[in-house]
This record gives sequence, structure tokens and C-alpha cells, in this order.
Amino acid sequence: MGTTQSKKEFLSARELEVLKLLARGCKNREIASELSIEETTVRFHISRIISKLGVKNRAEAVYCACKNGWLKE
Repeated sequence: MGTTQSKKEFLSARELEVLKLLARGCKNREIASELSIEETTVRFHISRIISKLGVKNRAEAVYCACKNGWLKE
């Protein structure tokens, strides 16, 4: 899949939105409310983010995004 930097390209726009809200410390319920989606959909997006980035949990996903400057946009 290439470098960690290029993994961002594999995330959808919605997954990036969810990742940014995770980085702000939002809980699933808050993310669902902010994006007007169901909590189950939030959990699905988080699961996909974790899988696509090859990390173990949401904290590592946020760390990866911060480390690579993906949240500055």
C-alpha cells in the first residue's frame, strides 16, 4: 500500500471527517450528531479507518493522522 503518507489517499472524505472529529476528542454519539448520521455508521467508519491505516485502535489512527499532518486541512 506504500508509505503511511500515501495511506490518506485511501480514506474517503467522510472517513477523514470522522478522523478529524476523533482527533478533537469527540465520542461516537457526538460524531453521529455532528455529521447527522447513525452511531452504527460512525462505528463502521472508524472500523474502516483503522483497517485502512493498519493501526490497532482509534488512538493510533489519530496519532497517525497527526504525525502525517492530515488534520491541518
